[in-house]
Amino acid sequence: MDGVRKSEPWDRVVADAAPGDHIVQLYQDQDFLNRAVCRFAGAAIANGEGIILVPTLTHWNAFRPRLEAEGVDVEAARERGQLTVVDADELLPRFMRDGMPDSPVFLGLAADVIGQARAGGRYQTVRWWGEMVNVLWERGDVAASMNLEDLFDQLGREQDVALFCSFLMDNFNGEVHTHMLPRLGTNHSHLLPVEDYARLERAVADALRETVGAEEARVLQSRLLSEYRQPFDMPRAQALLLALHQVVPTVANPVLQRSRELYTAASGAAG
Repeated sequence: MDGVRKSEPWDRVVADAAPGDHIVQLYQDQDFLNRAVCRFAGAAIANGEGIILVPTLTHWNAFRPRLEAEGVDVEAARERGQLTVVDADELLPRFMRDGMPDSPVFLGLAADVIGQARAGGRYQTVRWWGEMVNVLWERGDVAASMNLEDLFDQLGREQDVALFCSFLMDNFNGEVHTHMLPRLGTNHSHLLPVEDYARLERAVADALRETVGAEEARVLQSRLLSEYRQPFDMPRAQALLLALHQVVPTVANPVLQRSRELYTAASGAAG
């Protein structure tokens, strides 16, 4: 259970998710995925909200025991209609046409799922976590994945639900910073880039000092953070990394790679 670990700022983001929020998580290990999704779902149950989960079977088999361990009676929640679980690998082919999501079919199917989750009005406020976009991403179908994210953004506005999705994506990859995060910023409100925000802050600050020197690091950090328009709500250190890529890419890449080394080394030391 999370009680043995300090609460992270992302914990409140997922616990307090409200209609209109569209949260994206980058993860590389199952534990971070489990913690975030189960916090999102557990808070919905505790708040009396409807919760829709659209996982692969493998991930559902990891989520269920954690939810149970955290005090959620999964079977009872499903029986009363508060928890809806839909297999991502079964739902996805139902709206894919020629390798791309069919907009009217997807929006119709998703609206039906949300309507059922509202259980005749018992759960007017509904949350949705799913990984169909990640299934497409992992297949290499990037265009289809991003198209589906745009459709989810439309769905969230039309149906007034809180959305949360998770990508198996490396936050310290230069291509992710150059291409994917700016794209994700067009249809998400919040970014959870890593599990430990304090460790990211230290890693990025140290990497920037090592790369450009202490004085230049102070100047860059102050200027970039004051001028950078964040595409979504995210940790300050993450905003600095993205601002570097936008303004001084020659500095951004070595800082990003050194940040990875420092973040990973600190993880090993903590363990």
